[in-house]
Amino acid sequence: MRWESLFADLESQLNAVRARERTVEIQEMVRIERSQLRLWDYLAGQTGAEITLDLLSGQRLRGVLVHVGANWLSLLEGHAEYLVLAPGIRSIEVAGERAAVVDQTAVRRRLSQGAALRSLVRNRARVTVWAVDGAALGTGTLDHAGADHLRLARHPADGYRRSAEVRSVALLPFASISVLRHEG
Repeated sequence: MRWESLFADLESQLNAVRARERTVEIQEMVRIERSQLRLWDYLAGQTGAEITLDLLSGQRLRGVLVHVGANWLSLLEGHAEYLVLAPGIRSIEVAGERAAVVDQTAVRRRLSQGAALRSLVRNRARVTVWAVDGAALGTGTLDHAGADHLRLARHPADGYRRSAEVRSVALLPFASISVLRHEG
């Protein structure tokens, strides 16, 4: 009887060691999997959630995450929609522990910041543009989005792009732009 207790105890200890080893192995596999996750893939799983952005300029934006592309996102705050480019973001805060959904589809990978900006051009959206350092770059209508820059026809925020209303045209390199705001 005594031998049976000893063997049962040894078997129990062996099972406990195996369980701990399995737990450590699973934890390491999870860490490896998470190390492959890109920020934009994680954010794709947060679409529809409320997030807070702290920008390098010191601005803070809070709203519902609407779209996520390659190195950009759009955020809805009331009636205003913000297109935020990656170089201007200091940190992103998401509410709670929402599961990440990694979307590696070709469509999402093609949604470059240029594509997002060209959609604003196509819609003739009136925008206000801010630089990475927080300086206002201007208010007006986007005339076109090039490979690495925007052309902004500056005019009063409450007006439309008409030749008589355009005060100047600004060429804005993507690298200098942090945020574009337009009323939805």
